[in-house]
Amino acid sequence: MASLKNEFLAKSASMRSWVPENPPSNRDRLELYALHKQAAAGDCNTDKPVNKGVAEKAKWSAWRSKSGLSQAESMSRYIAECDRQVRVYGSKAGPSTTTVENSSSQPVPTTPASSDNPNSPSSGSLLRGIDSVPLLASAASEPQQNYMQRLAIMNTNQSWWSRQNPLCGPASPSSPSLSSKLENCIISVGTFVETRALSNKSFGPLPPSSIHAFVFPIHVLLLTFWIVLIYLLTIPTTLYLVIKTALLGSNSTGVTLNQLIENSITPTSTVASSMMNDKKNSLPARFIGLALTPLVIITDLTLSLNENAGDFVAASMYTFGVLITWWYWVFVLPWVAVAMGWVGMGYGVCLSVIEFAGV
Repeated sequence: MASLKNEFLAKSASMRSWVPENPPSNRDRLELYALHKQAAAGDCNTDKPVNKGVAEKAKWSAWRSKSGLSQAESMSRYIAECDRQVRVYGSKAGPSTTTVENSSSQPVPTTPASSDNPNSPSSGSLLRGIDSVPLLASAASEPQQNYMQRLAIMNTNQSWWSRQNPLCGPASPSSPSLSSKLENCIISVGTFVETRALSNKSFGPLPPSSIHAFVFPIHVLLLTFWIVLIYLLTIPTTLYLVIKTALLGSNSTGVTLNQLIENSITPTSTVASSMMNDKKNSLPARFIGLALTPLVIITDLTLSLNENAGDFVAASMYTFGVLITWWYWVFVLPWVAVAMGWVGMGYGVCLSVIEFAGV
């Protein structure tokens, strides 16, 4: 425990001077804050701030969501999350102006910084999207009762979806990439639906609670669609980088084949397996994890060859595996998502009727 505490203190100190190359999302900033607060002070023991700004309320909610975690578990998760964010967002030299744990400034929506060539995909932007999938799956696993209670006490200015940002860069506000535009479509739909629900207006004979019940599965499905979109964006872009690096060398992409295998190919498989096997995830998220089994198999074969035959042979295996299953990624996986959408709409209608009937 003493060594864990020393590692935690050292990691906290290093994060105060960390200057990310790309700005972390609000969600990731709050995750670090909450884990640090839980590790340092234990379960949230303060009342929800009423007369304070959105930032303080968000920080309180984030801290409260970690209630029940032991100090050791909180420290371990904080250290792991710090390592993940440094790996995802990168580091650059320069003095730090904010601290993650003690920052009291209002979180400002951030957009991942663009690379020097906005038309050139980067492994860092790929990793940022894939590494955010567990957080999206966790958000999709919020119980219906908690979701409806949250909507009942929030207003239209507190929409969760309106604070989200594209995860698969590169992107810039002035010249968004195709991936950012596609992600923004999902975010815009989520914002529209949630904002209408937060207006707390009746729809004909249906009270606001019935509207909230109807919106719940839509919220879960939109998060699931976002996960599917991240994978559909990541797989071809990773394939492009692998082929370009194999044919033209690492100077053409800025990464080696081994780096692509370790930092881009492996995480896509690991996250998919974890999403399917984690019983805490919602059924749609676990089902998408199951639907990604072909990618897991391709990756396992790639890693096996990488150990025994080298980077080039492993990259060739990945390229061959993805290309011969192109029909699955182009037709099957999107249609699985569409079918889930129709089922979700029907489920939402049922929940709305049940809520209206008071069953």
